[in-house]
Order: sequence, then C-alpha cells, then structure tokens
Amino acid sequence: MKQIDLMPLVFSVLVLALASPSGFANDAESGGHDMHHHEISSPKDYVIMQTWDHQKQVLLSSGMTEAEADGKILDWLTTYQSMDRAAGKDRIGLQAPPFQFDGWLNSEPLALDDLKGHVVFIRWFTDTCPFCASSAPGLRQLYDEYTDQGLKMIAVFHPKAGRDDPLDKERVARVVEARNFKFPVAIDWDWRKGTLKDWWLTGPKRPGTSVTFILDKSGVIRFVHPGMEYHEDNGSELHKMCASDMGNIKNAIESLLAE
Repeated sequence: MKQIDLMPLVFSVLVLALASPSGFANDAESGGHDMHHHEISSPKDYVIMQTWDHQKQVLLSSGMTEAEADGKILDWLTTYQSMDRAAGKDRIGLQAPPFQFDGWLNSEPLALDDLKGHVVFIRWFTDTCPFCASSAPGLRQLYDEYTDQGLKMIAVFHPKAGRDDPLDKERVARVVEARNFKFPVAIDWDWRKGTLKDWWLTGPKRPGTSVTFILDKSGVIRFVHPGMEYHEDNGSELHKMCASDMGNIKNAIESLLAE
C-alpha cells in the first residue's frame, strides 16, 4: 500500500487554525485562544515552533505566498501590541490557588507550600505557539539571572493542539528539550478544568492562556502578564512591546526579591 505523506495536510490545517479570528476569545470549554494552534490526528505530528521565522516557513510550506505569510504574522503581532495589559488585575493580591498538575519534568512534584519564602514565577506555555517559542529565551534569561537570588521558576505546559489527546509526557519532554528548559516544568494537560482554569480562566475575559504570574514570598499573586510574548529588545519595531513587557517583569521580580 502506498504510504500517504501527511505533512502537507498538517501544514494546511495549521494555517486554517491560524486564520481563526476567535483565537483571543475566552472560551475554556471549547478551547479558545487558538489563533495559532490546531488539533491533528497523531501526537507525533505536532510541530514544535522555534521562532517567528520558523512560523513563517510553516506558513510558506502550507501554500501561502511570502506576502500572505508576512501579513498574517503582522496581524498577530499587532493584536499582541494592542493586548490589554491590565487584564489580570483582578488576580492581584489574591492568595494563589493550589497546584493540580498532571506531571513534572526537571523536578520532583512541587506544592506552593514548598515554595514559601521564595518569589515564584509561573508561565503557561505550549509547543505549537510562536509567541511561546519567542518567549523561551526570555524565560531562560530570567532563570539564569535571578535563580541565585531566590527566584523559583516553573513553566507549565498546556496542550492547545491535541488538547483532547491522552496525557503525553514524551511530547512535553520533546518541547522542553527543544526549548532548553532546565527549570521545573509542570504539565497542566486538562487545563480547561485544571489549574489554569482555577488560576486564570475564571472571571473576566482573558486575552490568552500563556499567562505569567509572579508570587511574593507568602504566595500572594503580585504581578500578572496576561499572555503571549516577552523578551529583550531584538531591534524590531514589531517587538518593542515584548521588550517593554520584559522590563516590567524584571522590575517586578527585583522588587519582590528585595522585600
């Protein structure tokens, strides 16, 4: 029997998902926030996004012209620039809820009580997201810069593509290796009913699910970045807001470490 090459289909359905205008809507039950994600038949098919250039190559491989791909990426980044940075202010000052994670990599299971006395940084991410991929260097930088000063960092994988698949720890391990994450990584596989729901997907509409929380030494939420991307200045005007957000995150960490 002739073997069928699934990759053109994979890329095509990725583009259809990317074009969805409802990607930033809060819809925990139906799995909203899916601007750049798609469910496909096998966990082995999921593309681990590496950079925005990689995202562009995926779009080109699916049949888009260069102008179409550039336009699509511009639309996404423009949406990010206009994101409401005050989203999440309703969480500030609240005691962080308990963790309910489905697994851990690079660490034994942790609980919030284990982290008391430390500033805690928690970022939800996924593998098929260019915003998450572009933020990975920033996470590594924050870990390297502040761990010795007492910061505890946790990245939390939540599947967007294939969110109804069975728990796949090997899939998470692949993206952790690809992104070179050395810090603890938790798995919030059933995030629509799990920890992300308890921490974030209740209350007002949320602009994304790749949220960051910073907790003070008593476990109170003191800073929220409501999602998508941040990193140091890379010289691109399209990413100026990413650098601004990174500066705000560093300021928050340094202030809480000093308390």
